Amino acid sequence: MSQITNLLEFESRYPKLYGILANGVPVYASLRDGVNFKLNGKGADNVSSKEQGRVSFRRIIDSFIKLKKFKNSTTAVFTSSIYRRDSGRNLAAEFLIDKYPETVIFEWPSRNESFDFAYLKDKLKSRYCPLEYYVIYNKIYIKLHKKEYLRLCEECREKLEDIFRETDESVSDSYVGAIEYLKEVMPDSYATNIMNQRVFKKLFKNYKQLEYAIDFWGSARENIIPVLKSKPQSIELQHGLINSAHPGYIYPKFVADLDYDFFKRTILVYGEKTKNMLCDLSIFEPQQLEVVGNPRIKKYKEEINLDATEKKLILFASQTYEQDGTGSNYYSTVIPVLQKIANFIETDERFSSYKLGVKLHPRENNSIVEMYQKALPNAQVFGNTSQLYELLASSYIQLTVSSTTLFEAAEFGTPTVLVSYGGVKDIDMFGFSVKTIENEISVYDELVPLLENNKYSEYLSYLVDNTNKNL
Repeated sequence: MSQITNLLEFESRYPKLYGILANGVPVYASLRDGVNFKLNGKGADNVSSKEQGRVSFRRIIDSFIKLKKFKNSTTAVFTSSIYRRDSGRNLAAEFLIDKYPETVIFEWPSRNESFDFAYLKDKLKSRYCPLEYYVIYNKIYIKLHKKEYLRLCEECREKLEDIFRETDESVSDSYVGAIEYLKEVMPDSYATNIMNQRVFKKLFKNYKQLEYAIDFWGSARENIIPVLKSKPQSIELQHGLINSAHPGYIYPKFVADLDYDFFKRTILVYGEKTKNMLCDLSIFEPQQLEVVGNPRIKKYKEEINLDATEKKLILFASQTYEQDGTGSNYYSTVIPVLQKIANFIETDERFSSYKLGVKLHPRENNSIVEMYQKALPNAQVFGNTSQLYELLASSYIQLTVSSTTLFEAAEFGTPTVLVSYGGVKDIDMFGFSVKTIENEISVYDELVPLLENNKYSEYLSYLVDNTNKNL
């Protein structure tokens, strides 16, 4: 049984979860990933504290000025700053600037000096508006409306109690875990969502000419687009792998009967397979889906010259399972595998010319760097602002658990080997079989064959072919 099946069955029992709305946005939808993990016996507390960082004073000033300056724009794009990491440019945003008229890129606060520097040096800086002013405004607003915030939390809590009141002793432990998870986190999500919307409604009150509002890792579909006065067409640009078990896109069929604008958005997808899958397995209609390829990779390969003559890096693309509280024992699972590879590099002649590297996920706290360095003293640990494509292009092999970087690595001529974790199946995740290291004992058997040129080329060709078929 697919892991998504458990989630869909849970939701068919409690369909009213989708009825708890913040301006037409079903708040529950953003919590499906956590519920999915709970239903499948996973989940953990965050492993480290959040890195709050600081907010750039220069970007606060720019934010205040530009929010007024761009009020007559036709297209608003909302993007996370974490994607400003391709040689300092946001290549996907540049694709959208070319595709849509009179486009302004609203960028969420980076809280990171490297991303701030990238913004200040960007050749298209005049088309960007940082959202730092929102942080200041929002903090003041929440302090002034603390009682309202608590009232909203209680309102959501009461709605959840009504939904789950009929729950009896016959439900499985996994259902109990999912229900407790929702009772714990959903009231805060509901209140925060509504408060954010109220703040953004004030900030964007003069944006009366918007025709398109595009969300690209910007959470605008929940917080901003629903309150824009002009009711622009809601669009989303695919920003990572969408598979047949993705809680962000594979919804139960009954959702199609809900008259929510949230589910009527247009999605710009990488390929025909993704389009067909969202039509067949979810609630989306063909006219909602437009195939555009992967704009970041397209632009990167067209415009940025990579020198990857020597591929000597065995790179592990780290992820955020434990930090996000969606998976337990992630680091204690992958680190022994990496330590075994480090041992081979030090002791086995066949590995001696290679180096081990760990690339942090953009959302993975840099506090994790020290943990990796301590466990792997001879490995190079690349922080969360490091250049992903440059690293992939110079890697001989990429290791990952379930990241979309498998497809990106194939585009740059680098094969991927999975590290088994949490019962994630390669077929469910990618649509085809991938070489997998089940534990530290099997590291040798999976990697040594790839040191032979013919085996390496054969496996890489297989991944490139399947990448083209499965996007």
